[in-house]
Amino acid sequence: MERRPIPPRIRHRYEAIIRVIDLITYFAVFVGGVYALVGTPNSVVDELAGWEWLIVLWAFLLLLGGSAGFVGRLTRWWMVEVPATVLGSFGIAIYFIVLGRFAFASITSAVAVSLVAVAMLVMVRRYAELQIFATEPGTDFRTRVAAALRRRTADVVRRHR
Repeated sequence: MERRPIPPRIRHRYEAIIRVIDLITYFAVFVGGVYALVGTPNSVVDELAGWEWLIVLWAFLLLLGGSAGFVGRLTRWWMVEVPATVLGSFGIAIYFIVLGRFAFASITSAVAVSLVAVAMLVMVRRYAELQIFATEPGTDFRTRVAAALRRRTADVVRRHR
């Protein structure tokens, strides 16, 4: 089977579509953070009795992850996206856990939980893609993990003499 490379014009079009999808996802994560901060339903607040601080954490993770990821993807400064995807993913995970409690209460809840799961998968996909960008060609995952485990920081800063 002969494989032909995708022409550059079509490749750029596909890359632009993927970029727009990523921007929409980061924006949706940010909007989820705004909603979590100012419009958390009473049923969720009641369910978190004594743990209301979790709403602020949840909102902070979504706001920071969504905004930093959006700016990083918009400016093509992908290094900003790496921590942003982690923050956004943890925020989405909290969202998923909180909404998951009500997932089978109605069809609307089930759809909301499903959409949150899709957002989580898109964030995980982007994180994996960023890991590919951040690696040296020819190194495999085990080599990268071994190198990371070998790195150590000193407990004290060396003094200049």
